[in-house]
Amino acid sequence: MAETTNRRAGKMRWVNTLILITICVFGFFVWKHFNEKSGAEDSYAHEVAEIPVVPVVAKNLFREDQLPSEIEAYQDVLIYPKIPGFIKWIGIDRGSVVKQGQLMAEMYAPEYLARRNEGLARVATEKAALAVERSVLEDIKADLKRREANLLADQSTYQRIYAASMTPGVIADNDVVQWAQKVESDRQEVNFLIKRVNAKDHEVAARRQEVEARLRGYDSDAVFASYLQISAPFNGYVTERKLHVGSFVGPNGGGAYPPICRLQQLDLLRIIAPVPERDTAGIVLGSQVQFSVSTFPGRRFTGTVARISDTLEKETRTMPVELNFFNPDFKILPGMFCEVYWPTRRREKSLFVPLSAVVQTPLDTFVCKVNKGVVDWVSVKKGQAMDQMVEIFGDIAEGDTVAQRGSEELTKESKVKAVTAQAQASSQAGSRE
Repeated sequence: MAETTNRRAGKMRWVNTLILITICVFGFFVWKHFNEKSGAEDSYAHEVAEIPVVPVVAKNLFREDQLPSEIEAYQDVLIYPKIPGFIKWIGIDRGSVVKQGQLMAEMYAPEYLARRNEGLARVATEKAALAVERSVLEDIKADLKRREANLLADQSTYQRIYAASMTPGVIADNDVVQWAQKVESDRQEVNFLIKRVNAKDHEVAARRQEVEARLRGYDSDAVFASYLQISAPFNGYVTERKLHVGSFVGPNGGGAYPPICRLQQLDLLRIIAPVPERDTAGIVLGSQVQFSVSTFPGRRFTGTVARISDTLEKETRTMPVELNFFNPDFKILPGMFCEVYWPTRRREKSLFVPLSAVVQTPLDTFVCKVNKGVVDWVSVKKGQAMDQMVEIFGDIAEGDTVAQRGSEELTKESKVKAVTAQAQASSQAGSRE
């Protein structure tokens, strides 16, 4: 009985020992597992905490944007006559170089020539009638002078007779009366001739005005005749010729008649650049701007800002700006497309950070500022980009450090170990070696 009891007690001790050993082994593996996990978490936390930072720098904004632009002739006109007619002679063709005032074509318009000759005949008729009226006026004036002389002589004779009649028996009273009536008759004739002279003078003045009107009409016809000669309005280059000798041409530019030719000024060109709205504040008249064309790869030409439209196109939100380019050798041609290297400048310095440092979310735009190992989100507004950097405007100063790669994972007030981007790059290069 005692032996059986001892045997049972021995088995129980072995069972207890195995249970204890099993619990110890299980506890050891559990402890090891948690230690490994804690170490991994510490390592991960250590890796996140070491973030590269860069300083906020102040720079003057300067960059060149390539703007697709168009090239146009400084002056470009379609040549139409002012009156309809037939082309009698044309002295230009495609490729002709003309000077201002040079005769390019002559026209023939029979109806205008006939009207001019008719006007000339009318002027001659009116001039002849005016000469006749002037001659009549001079005759009346001469007759008036004779009548005035007779009046003066008769008045003198009457005065002497009247004085003599004061002596009784020297002059008969009838003679005195007759001479008095003669003087009165002479005075009435003189007054009548004076009225005739005034009336004829008015007739001559009216006739003179008619002649002047005829002359103005004739001059107008003469001006129309000068329209039959088509001259170059400026120094230029004939790029198109539409008509030939015998063609009928007119002044209507709406499509009824084609133009005689097209004249362009090629020694001075307009470069029309669409400047984006954000760059319009820095435009300066007279500044030099470079551009290039595909015809001369690798070569840049320089134009001068000459005209600013001062209005934005609603569709593109750009403002057309014209550059002048002197082109004496005709290397650059109208119609070419070009790339304008538009310089964007800002006189005052502004703050810049790398593009990757700015975090944009639907709610905010910010940078992760690192101050004494603590992360802070600083709201900023983005400006313009330059050399892989971007302008920022906000509650931040030059010299502040921000995370080189901003992220929402860098939460506010989290503690990090800041290392400069240069130091991290050097350590990575050393590890690779």
